[in-house]
Amino acid sequence: MQNINKLKILSFHNSLECSVVYFENGIIKEAISEERFTRIKNYRGLPHKSLKYVFDKYNINFKDIDYVLSGIIKSIKPDYQIKKKFERKLRFVLNGNKPKKFKKKFFERINTEIKWNKKHIREIINYSKKKKFFEKLFFVDHHKSHAASAYFCSPFSNAKVFTFDGKGGFKSSTYYEAENEKFLEKDFNTTFESLGYFYGNITKALGFKAERHEGKITGLAAYGKKTNILKYFESFIKFQNGRINITLGEDYMPWFCSEKNLPKFYKKIQKYSKADVAFAAQYILENIVVKYIKSKISGKKNVNICLAGGVFANVKLNQKIMEIDNVKNVFIQPAMADSGLSIGSIYAFLNDKFSIKPKFLNNVYLGSELKSNNVIKKKIKSKGLNYLLCSNIEDQLIKEFEKKRIVGFFNGRMEFGPRALCNRSIFYHCKDKSINQWINDKLHRTEFMPFAPVTIEELAPRCFVKWDKSHRCSEFMTMTYNCTDEFKKKCPAAVHIDGTARPQIITKKNNKYMHDILKKYFKKTGELALINTSFNKHEEPIVESLDDAVSALKQNVIDTLVVNKFVCNL
Repeated sequence: MQNINKLKILSFHNSLECSVVYFENGIIKEAISEERFTRIKNYRGLPHKSLKYVFDKYNINFKDIDYVLSGIIKSIKPDYQIKKKFERKLRFVLNGNKPKKFKKKFFERINTEIKWNKKHIREIINYSKKKKFFEKLFFVDHHKSHAASAYFCSPFSNAKVFTFDGKGGFKSSTYYEAENEKFLEKDFNTTFESLGYFYGNITKALGFKAERHEGKITGLAAYGKKTNILKYFESFIKFQNGRINITLGEDYMPWFCSEKNLPKFYKKIQKYSKADVAFAAQYILENIVVKYIKSKISGKKNVNICLAGGVFANVKLNQKIMEIDNVKNVFIQPAMADSGLSIGSIYAFLNDKFSIKPKFLNNVYLGSELKSNNVIKKKIKSKGLNYLLCSNIEDQLIKEFEKKRIVGFFNGRMEFGPRALCNRSIFYHCKDKSINQWINDKLHRTEFMPFAPVTIEELAPRCFVKWDKSHRCSEFMTMTYNCTDEFKKKCPAAVHIDGTARPQIITKKNNKYMHDILKKYFKKTGELALINTSFNKHEEPIVESLDDAVSALKQNVIDTLVVNKFVCNL
């Protein structure tokens, strides 16, 4: 039998948020999204640059790899179980006096997914034959990859696992039961019950970009109020008899639609403010997902929940799940959307082959880095920057903030996933709420959420209600918490209108360098937290290289650049 610790496994996919993960010696050695190299947000396609990066760094090629995996899709056509659910859905669609066009739309949707699957699988197969690794290639189910990415990276030995996204393998959500090495799918919902598509359609109808700006809807929702648009949404999205049911008809169709496709839907939405529509969309999402989860864990006590899929980028939803009475703890895969499929496909494959158990993913600092100070110094000088080598970064932060200068921080290995976790971050103090306006203007952002705070584990209980050190999700900025009165008073810039914040809690174990800096900073200033927002230009991915970081400095995105212990200015 093969030794898992001697295997070399490469996983990648070729759709939205394509990524590459390299597994060796029993651990993930590298995880990186192609967008960081191409500088195209949510890049789609074969991740050629990420593959080259991994091969060059580890001096390997496809010949050296034992297994090549892809978790984007497993098969082109729906299997027997999916067909059964499709048949039940079709009976519902045909019930009543609905026009025959909806039956046509129903089958058009299935055929669209089949074509999508065929295109993406064939592209990978053709690539595998060209690069001569076809015999090593295995496809893993989309939602199984999501579920495995959440459970096998979690700190739990048993959990109920839920995935929700737009679609993947004709499914939009799944429910798994997991205990040690046992990992079984117990239920799923098809594409026709996609809450991910619903939230994306709201994003699109409000003038934003679907599959990119859903976070704006989450932030905007806190400014809205309950109106009759909620009743309208509830007329075609329901939770009945333990099932999610989305009606296919004149009011709504559960996939990305334009105003031409859904004139009634758009016309209705346009009668209400964007904030009120966002409020209703967020309410529907929270209500349906929480009801679905409750139906699966009813009668059980102290339940651990694991979550993955793009819907769980919604930090407010994640807080609602944590607040369910019989839920003990929640863990969200830090790369919850499709970039995380490349992690999940590895663990799903290994569990099928070796019956592995969960092993907590301590951190997601799994990308590129600049190790040598000599290389950094040479690069900085070549860019014509002024610099100084500083051993007390916390003192420099204090000086910069006193001058109202925002700091870009470039240190160690790049984070994997959508959140900047202090290695590719922008910092500022959070004492003055007005910074939400002028820093957003400087960064050319139109966010409705305030900037997220970062603090250390020693201070977290003073900042966030019911935070506990067992809440490992807070290390990855994947959940909101209610803020304490002390935090609201001292850090108003990091508190949303509803009294919540989305924190990153730094521990000595997950980032000792940053923990030491922040601990000294807080000791000298008495402040509880810093603003931590992603280090990127508007509508671009988080910076990958020092060239990207210097470009941001020269374009006035930041005022000062800190690279390891080098403090740089123009």
